[in-house]
Amino acid sequence: MPENSLPLIPAVRHWEASGGFFEKTQLVSVSFPSASAFDGVENTIAAQLGLEIQNSGVLKLELDPVGKLCGAAEEIIEPGGANESYQLTIQAHGMELRAQSRTGLFRGAQTLRQLMAAEGGTIPCGVISDSPEFGWRGMLLDCGRHFMPVEVIKNTIDQLAYHKFNVLHWHLTEDQGWRLEVPQYPRLAEVAAWRTESDGSRYGGFYSSDEVKEIVAYAAERFITVVPEIELPGHSVAALAAYPELSCTGRPLKVETQWGIFDDVYCAGNEKTFDFLEGVFTHAMALFPSKYIHIGGDECPKERWKNCEKCQQRIAQENLDGEHELQSWFIRRMEKFLISHDRRLVGWDEILEGGLAPAATVQSWRGTRGAIAAAQQGHNAIVSPTSHCYFDYDVATLDLRQVHSFRPRPENLSPDEQKHILGGEMNLWSEYIPHERLNNMLFPRLTAMAECLWKAPEPRDFSEFLNRMNPHLHELEKQGIIAGPADRPLNFSASLNSETGMVEIQLTLDSKLVNSLANQNLELRQRSISSHEVPNFRPDFRVEDMSLPPVLYSDHPVNENLKLSWPPSSSAEDILLVQLFIHGQPYGTPAVIENSRHLALGLEPVLAHPASDRYPGGGPLGLSNGLHGGINFRDKLWSGYEGINLDATIDLGEKTAVEELSIRFYQGATAWIFLPHEVEFQFSDDGKQWQTVASISHQVSPKTQDRTIHTFHVSDLGLETRFVRTIGHSLITCPSWHTGAGRPCWVFADEFIVR
Repeated sequence: MPENSLPLIPAVRHWEASGGFFEKTQLVSVSFPSASAFDGVENTIAAQLGLEIQNSGVLKLELDPVGKLCGAAEEIIEPGGANESYQLTIQAHGMELRAQSRTGLFRGAQTLRQLMAAEGGTIPCGVISDSPEFGWRGMLLDCGRHFMPVEVIKNTIDQLAYHKFNVLHWHLTEDQGWRLEVPQYPRLAEVAAWRTESDGSRYGGFYSSDEVKEIVAYAAERFITVVPEIELPGHSVAALAAYPELSCTGRPLKVETQWGIFDDVYCAGNEKTFDFLEGVFTHAMALFPSKYIHIGGDECPKERWKNCEKCQQRIAQENLDGEHELQSWFIRRMEKFLISHDRRLVGWDEILEGGLAPAATVQSWRGTRGAIAAAQQGHNAIVSPTSHCYFDYDVATLDLRQVHSFRPRPENLSPDEQKHILGGEMNLWSEYIPHERLNNMLFPRLTAMAECLWKAPEPRDFSEFLNRMNPHLHELEKQGIIAGPADRPLNFSASLNSETGMVEIQLTLDSKLVNSLANQNLELRQRSISSHEVPNFRPDFRVEDMSLPPVLYSDHPVNENLKLSWPPSSSAEDILLVQLFIHGQPYGTPAVIENSRHLALGLEPVLAHPASDRYPGGGPLGLSNGLHGGINFRDKLWSGYEGINLDATIDLGEKTAVEELSIRFYQGATAWIFLPHEVEFQFSDDGKQWQTVASISHQVSPKTQDRTIHTFHVSDLGLETRFVRTIGHSLITCPSWHTGAGRPCWVFADEFIVR
């Protein structure tokens, strides 16, 4: 770590070292000058520091005289509503933390906590003067798709506080689940909060009023505002399943089990819709003191409105120009209701369509253009573009370096317009993220977002940030936080050399990452292991979940144009890993590829239907190059067939003893990829007359949302044959319940193995 750098995340605005050190063992007590001025905040701070409050000690905390005016319980805990600045003076004989508000005092205490937790027995002496760049530093937590237990939410709030965030944006309603109990509407808890999964199990849950109050109070003690989101007019199937009379059709609905966008939305022409929503928001406002209420407003299909007599009457009565203006009218009506209760509406950038509600705040997720448009119209905006802020994205799409480059304030705004940018949020949508994976997705990227939202957008040094982040993550492990990967910096492109029988691999390293790590000690280390060493590696693996044995690697400078040849070994299947190291520490996940050797290797299959040009899977040898695809179906190793069966024949050249046939297929229902409903294995002596040796089905539901790799396998055949054939019987079209119902679906295969 640089000599003048402090081990803090986020970095402070100003640090002036004075020489000398404070011994951590001296910090045994805390002094508060006036308990009444703190109104209980001293208990929270002391508990977090793990210290017993005494009348005197070497740590003194106090509010400046100006701050004492806002030190009462009425202090507004709102984004940007309090002065969050503080000053921490560190001397050899003791420390003093001063602030102009209780909020500032709390932020400073987090700095002190991190300094105390950092490695080493001393803290350098000096003065920290610190304050945030942005008043809105938030995280969206989606509890609609996956229900998060109360303790998980509290633990998340603890980490937000530790990293100086001040907003928890709580996404409570979705097509797949309604999570807020509303006594006036009991079927929301009885029906809308639960869905029937593909295996017949019942999944869901809701938060009672007492649980909501508990979470809101817990957050407030840590100076975090909880902003609820109750979606309208779209993403409302769960509510409509409970109260179908609020839809345009009135037909019975079920809580959705699939992810996506659905046509059934609240009926804009039905007054009962607004009676319902006003009742829900009245209850929500009694639970959430936040001035900000998020109404969603995104991804609302208009098909039902186009064919709804009541909605068309509403368009005519209000003199609206079509369904887009109807959505704007819907949102303006809800905003008027919220304003009458002294609340402010926040919505996703789709609320700009058809005209913006008078006092709305726009949350821009489709890039920054929504924030720019809002600011130019004099509206406040929160910036959370998919390019930098969607933490449900795999790190192959959004890595740590990309998050660290986030600039919440668009440059092409005037100084006055830039004042409307309140700050930013990291969004964690939970389609594929149950609470067990929450921290794995949040960390380490949360640390980079904390940096971007707290400190001014000066040129950032990514390598310096890594120097602070790595030891910080070790400290987080002591708090039970196990971070996921920071990046997937390495990629393989591979092909089989049919003449030598060797797999030739080209390894590429993210050039932007290398450039951002100038002057760092970088190296690549590789190892090939047999698949039996990691028996759980297949069929559905995540590299970060693997437990690999200790190994010795070969070192390669990263500036090499690295080409690797993978010669045959005694193992029928093995795995090649290449890992990037920075200063001797692994960074990100290794590049991983799996190779199989078998009788059909390098023999070009005859296909009844060619693979799609979009997903050729390695070209003509895609099914016989020995290379297996991974969990990312775009890795160029999966052969895709749209609206047709996979039908592949391999000529072994002569009669050959065959004991085993197998092939792997991929399922990703949201990408319209489904397992074949049956796989047929056949053999023939002449390639014309075929006998079926096995027809294999499976028990994987097409409604399964998780990405799945499934092996169809038959063994102990005892055959002698020249030709072998596999037919993957596709569903051909997406099922009736799917968003692509009736349209062609895909089958994806990676390797036809003959042994």
